[in-house]
Amino acid sequence: METFIYYFENGILVYCIFVVSTYVIQGLVATFQVKKYLDRSSLINDHELLESPYLPKISLIAPAFNESPVVKDAVRSLLSVQYFNLELVIVNDGSTDDTLEKLINEYDLQVDNTPVTTHIKSNPVRNKYVSSNPVYANLIVIDKENGRKADAVNAGINYCSGDYIAIVDLDGILEPNTFTKLIEPILSNSKQRVVAVGGIIGATNDSLFKRGKLIKIKTPESFYPRVQVIEYLRSFLFGRPAWSSYNGLMLISGALGLFDREILFAVDGFSHDSIGEDMDVVMKIHKYCSEMKMNYKIDFIPIPLCWTELPTERKVLSSQRNRWMRGTIQVMVKFRKMFLNPKYGMVGMVSYPAWFFSELCAPIIELAGMAFIIFSVIYGIINFQSAVIIFLTVYLICLFVSFYAITLYNFLFYKFQDKNDLYMLFKAAMVEAFIYHPQTIWWSLRGYYIHITDKTAGWGNMTRVGLKKQE
Repeated sequence: METFIYYFENGILVYCIFVVSTYVIQGLVATFQVKKYLDRSSLINDHELLESPYLPKISLIAPAFNESPVVKDAVRSLLSVQYFNLELVIVNDGSTDDTLEKLINEYDLQVDNTPVTTHIKSNPVRNKYVSSNPVYANLIVIDKENGRKADAVNAGINYCSGDYIAIVDLDGILEPNTFTKLIEPILSNSKQRVVAVGGIIGATNDSLFKRGKLIKIKTPESFYPRVQVIEYLRSFLFGRPAWSSYNGLMLISGALGLFDREILFAVDGFSHDSIGEDMDVVMKIHKYCSEMKMNYKIDFIPIPLCWTELPTERKVLSSQRNRWMRGTIQVMVKFRKMFLNPKYGMVGMVSYPAWFFSELCAPIIELAGMAFIIFSVIYGIINFQSAVIIFLTVYLICLFVSFYAITLYNFLFYKFQDKNDLYMLFKAAMVEAFIYHPQTIWWSLRGYYIHITDKTAGWGNMTRVGLKKQE
């Protein structure tokens, strides 16, 4: 028993050191990458890019399902994005409300019977609509039978004419220069073929918008969105810039991503049967490009480009997190042959193993650690002094990582006009480990349970509060 306890204690300690060290290393690498990007970006004139007729054509796909209350404003916002050669494709994914009727009336749509070659399988398309108003000449609306987001995106890809495909959520608020920023690494990288690009996603909760543009960033008033902001900052400012620096990025957020159209055709688009289709498609691209021995790159822009609403209700957040875990399990199992396989480069040798241990195994390891602590207390075998030292060390390092991410974001991108907003984030970071993190472990474990017991479990619903607008 003593031998088991010794090895278990040291195993948990090694795991904690591994996870914390990963965050610290990512933070250092990401800081260098962010500075490098900002220095390079400062030399680029966005206005000249915007006016250039030689920019690659981008097709922007936004799936819509029962979006009647917001669809007109959302499409108007997407149409206002500044890019010379942009095509907007709205995919009505079998809405049962009047989403399609509102689009037809608002944008003078009429049926276009031009034949289209279908490259990627999707549920049947009923009609393609274009506008009779020349103001909306770049707008296409696809009406199809319901098949969820991945299926809607695949249908949209078939009707796109752009060299690159951008995928966004209909409710997302894009920065005006989103596509000049996303296309820049594709144009500037002469050594590698950039096949996909992601960017930072910001939270709209309680921030102020005017005519679809952010005018004042605010810390969410509710606890759950507030602590999610900290999660997002750690992920988008630390994890993703670091992973992308050596072409090991395994996830581009479903809220905003830019993809090479030819590569999407080659990997047969987004997977219909995947709950985590955003991670799935990135892994498919890595696998395909590696097997084709392409000199490729999946890049990341470390600046806020898209704003979206985070879940405010515990029930909705719980559903989202267990779905994320189910999606992660699916993807990791599906691409298991890449694990420690040098054929797949840094993804196979570094990113996949790191994700496996720090994301997939984390809930189980943390549950085992909690169970061991309870067992040790009951049987009086715990070394309280060592336990307290280990806990405080890990807690303080994690707190430093969160504080650093918050400070970096505030310094580089959006300075909080009200300093109380900054303090609220710091206070949330201090209690995250005690109030929020245990819940995320439970939600992830439920994801494991549902994955094993209910193969038909779907996405769940997202209840939105809506934007705070200033007219």
